[in-house]
Amino acid sequence: MAPAGPGSYSPLRPGFHAADVPRIVHSLIRDMKALEAALHRWSCAQATPEDVSDCYVQFGVEFNALVHAFEGYDIPASDLHTIPAQLRSVLEDCLGEEASSEVLDRYLPEIRRLLREVLQNLRAKQSCMAEHREPATHSRVESIV
Repeated sequence: MAPAGPGSYSPLRPGFHAADVPRIVHSLIRDMKALEAALHRWSCAQATPEDVSDCYVQFGVEFNALVHAFEGYDIPASDLHTIPAQLRSVLEDCLGEEASSEVLDRYLPEIRRLLREVLQNLRAKQSCMAEHREPATHSRVESIV
């Protein structure tokens, strides 16, 4: 899996505009759902660890873009920096075992906790962002779990 620790949150897209935040939030939520779906397929031997890793990497791309957007609004995002590394660690532990529903059942609560933490932080940060822009363009974070 690609590194995702503190300090790796540089701009990924030249020309990124904060107006892209609702689209990035939507993409991040989609990627979170795709990651969980890939884990379920992996547990049934219908996906490889590399498939799950690809979903994690895509999650990281959108996550990094969103952190950059928040920081562009001077909204502190340091509380988010550890989540990708924590998620990566849990995924590596899970994928290091034999694929089965039992293994997934053991790791899924922690994976979901971390994803919920991302969503809760997004909600709070979007509230701060709403103060900087028109409420009509404010995108709400939906729940995936």
